Amino acid sequence: MKLATLMLASLMTLTSAAAFAEGGSERSKQFYKDFTFTQQTLHGTTEQTASADGKTPKTNTAEQEQPKS
Repeated sequence: MKLATLMLASLMTLTSAAAFAEGGSERSKQFYKDFTFTQQTLHGTTEQTASADGKTPKTNTAEQEQPKS
């Protein structure tokens, strides 16, 4: 195995282990949930953008509420 490949594999192993240590996976899931919420509030939902484009919007019965941090 080449040295560069070995270093890359060890770096990926260490970063993935660090992400799952002490609730890291929950933090990353919460980050992406918060990120999608802020993007929807800034840019609007797909219904709003579709109606602005003149396309027929899809109906969505679920209401938006801010995720708990």
